Amino acid sequence: MLRQIASPCLYKLRKTFSASLHPQYFHPSYCFYALIWGVVAGIVLSLITTRVFITTWLWLIVIFLAFLYSKRFPTRIAIMIMFFCGAVLANFRVNFELISQNFFRAHAGETLTLRGQVAEDPDTDASRVALRLNNLSLVTTESSSDRQNSLAGTLYVQLPAKSVELERSDFVTLTGKVNSGFGTFVATMFRPSLDRIERAEHGDIFARFKQFFAETIHNFLPSPQADLGLGYLMGLKTGLPDSLTTTLQAVGMTHVIVASGAHLGIIVNLVKKIFGKFSKFASLLFSLLMILCFAFTVGFTPSMTRAALVSSLSLTVGYFGRKFTPIRLLSLVAALTLLINPMYLYNLGWQLSFASFAGLLIVGPRLQKILYSTKQPPWLASMLLTSFSTSLLCAPILIYSYGTLSVLSFVANLIILPTLPYVMLLIFLVGLTGMFIAPLARILAYPALWLLDLHIFVVNFLSEQTGFIFELPSGNPTIFLLYLPILFCLILPKVLHCAQRYFSVRHQPAQHLVNNK
Repeated sequence: MLRQIASPCLYKLRKTFSASLHPQYFHPSYCFYALIWGVVAGIVLSLITTRVFITTWLWLIVIFLAFLYSKRFPTRIAIMIMFFCGAVLANFRVNFELISQNFFRAHAGETLTLRGQVAEDPDTDASRVALRLNNLSLVTTESSSDRQNSLAGTLYVQLPAKSVELERSDFVTLTGKVNSGFGTFVATMFRPSLDRIERAEHGDIFARFKQFFAETIHNFLPSPQADLGLGYLMGLKTGLPDSLTTTLQAVGMTHVIVASGAHLGIIVNLVKKIFGKFSKFASLLFSLLMILCFAFTVGFTPSMTRAALVSSLSLTVGYFGRKFTPIRLLSLVAALTLLINPMYLYNLGWQLSFASFAGLLIVGPRLQKILYSTKQPPWLASMLLTSFSTSLLCAPILIYSYGTLSVLSFVANLIILPTLPYVMLLIFLVGLTGMFIAPLARILAYPALWLLDLHIFVVNFLSEQTGFIFELPSGNPTIFLLYLPILFCLILPKVLHCAQRYFSVRHQPAQHLVNNK
C-alpha cells in the first residue's frame, strides 16, 4: 500500500530533478526577442515613471556577458535574464533624456545660450519660422573661452518670419528665455536672438535637392494640389494650407502625408524590376542605396526612420532566404527606433506609422483568415479589410491627439490608398521630367492634377458629413484601453488552438495500452 502511494511521488521528484539537471533548451532567437521586448517595456516604464536606476557603463558589460550566456544556454532562466537586461539597457538609455529634461525644467524662465542643429526643414509661414533643433549643447563663457556641455533631446524654436534663410543641418547659436517643453520637445524658445549660423561649404545637398524638386513641382501644378502631392511623395507638410490640414485631421487621413513604408515600398518594387534582371545582389544593393538616398532627402523623421529600418531589415533578411514574422519585425524596429530616440514614443508620426503598419500586417491578415479561411478574398473585400484594419488601430491615437473620430475614415482610405501609388509616381515623373523636358512634364501634370483633385474632393466631402464625425475628449489616456479587446481577439484563436491540441493529446489512450490490446 505504501509502495503504491510513494511510487508516483518518487517518480515525480525524480522527473523534476532530472529536468533541473537537463533543462529544456529553446532557440536562441527567444532570448534575443526577450531582450527586444525588455527594451520596449523598459523605455515605456522609464518615461512614465521618470525614474532612473542605471547610470554606469559597467551595466553594458553585464548585459553583453548575459547575452553570450543566453546564446550558449538558451533556457527559460536565460530568457528571463535577457528581458531584465533589456529593461536595464532601456533605463540606461533614457537616463540621458531625463537628465536633459531635469536641466531645462530647473532653468525654465532663465536666459540661456544654446547651440543646436536644424533637424528638419524649417516650417515657415507669414508670421514665424519654426525650427526643431537636436545635438544640443549649452554654451557658457568661462575665462573668456566658450565651453559647451552636450544635452539630449529636441528643442522647439520660433523665430520672426523671414529673419534669415535657414536650411536643414545648419548649426545655430541662440540666446533667449527657455520655456517648458511639450510633446517630444524638452524645451521651447520663442523669438530668441540668432547669434551665429554655421553651415557646411555646400550645405545639405539632399535638403537643397528636395527644395529644388518642390519648386519644380510648383511650376507645373497649382496649390494646394502641388503641396498635397509633395506631402504624399516626401512627407513635406510645410506648404499645406491650414484648412486642408484641418480637414485631413477631421477625416483621419493624416497618416497618408507622412513619409513611411508605402513610399519605400514603391521605390523598392521599382528597383527590383529594373535590377532584379541582373542579379539578386544587385537588386539588394541598389534597393538599400535608394532607401538611404530617399531617407536623406526626406530627413530622418520618426516615421521615416521606422520605414527605412523595416525596409532595410526585410530586404537583407530576404536576401539570405529568411523572413521576419510581422510581430517580430514590429518589435525589433520599435526597440531600435526607441533606442535611437526614446522620445519617439510621444511622437504622433511614429505612433501612426506603427499603428498603420500593425493594422496592415497583423490585424488585416487575421481578419482575412477569419472571414475567408484559406481562400483569396476579392479585390474590393481585401481593400475594405486593409482600410478597416488601419483605421481601427489609428483611431485611438487620433482620438487622443485631436479628439475626433471619423467613421468614414476607412471610406477615405478605400478611395485614396489604391490611387496613392499612381499619384506618387506621377508627381515624381513631373518633377523629374520638369528638370529636363518641360513639355512632357506638362502632359504628365494633367492626370496627376485630376487624381489630386479627386482626393481633395473626397476629403472635403467626407469632412462635411458632420453626422459621422464624433467629438470626443482629447488627451484622455483611457482611450488606449480600446486596444485590449483588439489584442484579445488576436490572441483568442491561438489560445483555443493550443487548448484543443492539449485536450486532444491528453484524452488519447496511452500507446502501450493500445499495443497491449
